[in-house]
Amino acid sequence: MDLVTSPWESAARVDQIGELASKGDLAGLSRALLLAKDSWHEGFGVTTVLRGLPEADRIALARSFAEHAVTTPADGEVGDRGLVLLAAVSRDIVDADWCEAWEALLTEMADQFWSCGISDELWTCSQALLDAGRHVPEPVVALLRRSALEHAWPTECVTPVLDRLRGPVLNPGEPWADALLTDLPSLGEPWPGVIGHALLAPVARPTHAWDRRALALTAPIGTEEIRRAVTPWLDLAADGGGRWDGGYDPYNLPALAGLTWLLSLLPPHPASIRTLGDLVERAPVRTPLTGTAVRALARVPQQAGRSELERLSGRVRHKVTQRQIRKALDA
Repeated sequence: MDLVTSPWESAARVDQIGELASKGDLAGLSRALLLAKDSWHEGFGVTTVLRGLPEADRIALARSFAEHAVTTPADGEVGDRGLVLLAAVSRDIVDADWCEAWEALLTEMADQFWSCGISDELWTCSQALLDAGRHVPEPVVALLRRSALEHAWPTECVTPVLDRLRGPVLNPGEPWADALLTDLPSLGEPWPGVIGHALLAPVARPTHAWDRRALALTAPIGTEEIRRAVTPWLDLAADGGGRWDGGYDPYNLPALAGLTWLLSLLPPHPASIRTLGDLVERAPVRTPLTGTAVRALARVPQQAGRSELERLSGRVRHKVTQRQIRKALDA
């Protein structure tokens, strides 16, 4: 079976490292890895080869990589190469200082990037932290989730990391999501289940099964309490998400859609209808949530959202949104 590689990774490079590993040439392997000609970190194929080495070989390489990490200037072009290679061989031989260095590297990446498409060190160091029983910082969790959704990472690369993350339920960094994460502990049961179900919502249109489950989960809470909690979150969401252009975090977007659908299931209320209208009118950039809010207004019981759709039809200039509003009114 062919070895799975990162999308950008050279097959010749994987073969070179694999050959040195099979010969047991640890000195040559260390030189080839630490003195690479380019500044890219090794891809998933090379990392898989290193992780599969016998423990004694990984310990020997770890010594070399750790020395490089300490002696190479941190501001050098490949100053963290040794640190990342250390993560690739660290299974069962981890050191606390290494974990702190990986956390610092990952946190710096989370501060700099919205998502990563060719930065294998993100996955290599995150898996090393998890293998060591350490916590992955929440901003890094958000970066991992977005990177997996927005780029073509191999499943074999991302699954061992994503499947072991235990929170938060939403990615932090968007005002509405931060408010929800702040409120959630004090709301108590069954709200975590409600938010978890919201994350499963189709953005285009909910199924009857999704609606029934949403109503069953929220029945113990009560209509007014649901509205008091959800409306402020969606009011914040109407001002946009965390992207530079105001777009929403793709991991959080289904939860936003789920809360929008949930609001439209409640008995009509002027505040709810205004909030749904704001998701259409105020959003700084057109996103799939815009259409969700239009369709949510159309399905508010007793056609109570129709007057808001009529108002929006005279104010919204975006052509796609205009068509969505006209279709909702016609229906």
